[in-house]
Amino acid sequence: MNKNELTILLYHGVTDSLSDGIENFSYKHIPVEDFEKQIRFLQENCTILSMDDVVTISKDGASWPQNAVAVTFDDGFKNNYTTAAPILEKYNCPATFYICAGMINTDLMFWVDEIEDCINRTSKREISILLEKFVTLSLNDNVERISAVTQIKKYCKLSNAETKNRVIHELICETEINPSSNPSQNYKMMSWAEVRELNSSSLFTFGGHTLYHDVMTAQKMQDLAIDIDTTLNLLNYNLKQITTHFAYPEGQSNHYSDLVINALVDRGVVCCPSAIDGVNTDEDLFNLKRIMPYFMGREFPYSLGL
Repeated sequence: MNKNELTILLYHGVTDSLSDGIENFSYKHIPVEDFEKQIRFLQENCTILSMDDVVTISKDGASWPQNAVAVTFDDGFKNNYTTAAPILEKYNCPATFYICAGMINTDLMFWVDEIEDCINRTSKREISILLEKFVTLSLNDNVERISAVTQIKKYCKLSNAETKNRVIHELICETEINPSSNPSQNYKMMSWAEVRELNSSSLFTFGGHTLYHDVMTAQKMQDLAIDIDTTLNLLNYNLKQITTHFAYPEGQSNHYSDLVINALVDRGVVCCPSAIDGVNTDEDLFNLKRIMPYFMGREFPYSLGL
């Protein structure tokens, strides 16, 4: 890191609960002790910016402050409120939460978590499912179950919404598991009351992340317009303010496009970071890169280059 670079950290959840089986095998929800160490490190060694600061500095054409870092969260998990926010407040660390507005205040689960839950809790030792072709997946131990989850997720992320929904329906039938947020606290979502409480703090900003985490380029333009409009309207209504921040679900280069960016700009969005791995030098506000610390065991702070 240096004065000409901005590092945006991408978190999903912070957990203080034990996982059963392969639940949270990717460390999407990082242990609370590690999260506090990371935020303390940032406070002692970095210039922490809000995403509003990022927008202002970028539009002014100014250089990034030395060791510039911004903290962001995707999705809207309840542990953002119960576990992450108190630590952020303790260290006076600003953060932006990009939430799937259709899932707030519900028991719905993200489709990636539904896949994980089905594979984790099934008693089946083998399943067959149609991906590119019919495949048989062994589930004899955690290694095989993780491999199965990874293979199914990879296929779904490259598919349109209809295909992804078909795969998950078949998976539920094959595993004989009805996905539920009850087995793990990490699957639970924030309520609107919790979102409003966090939003009342000057440290925290909220943005959209679509309604249900569907890949934006996988949607028809008419459906995408409805998705963006409804997401922003829900945020605006519940927070009593205009929402100008957004983040692309999945966030790789094939998950957004100029058409997606134009649709967001037309609705007043001023910044929408990707999830492409890396730091930022002169990237524009709709192509910002982010780094996932600790994801899949990634070391911290070495991933920052400090």
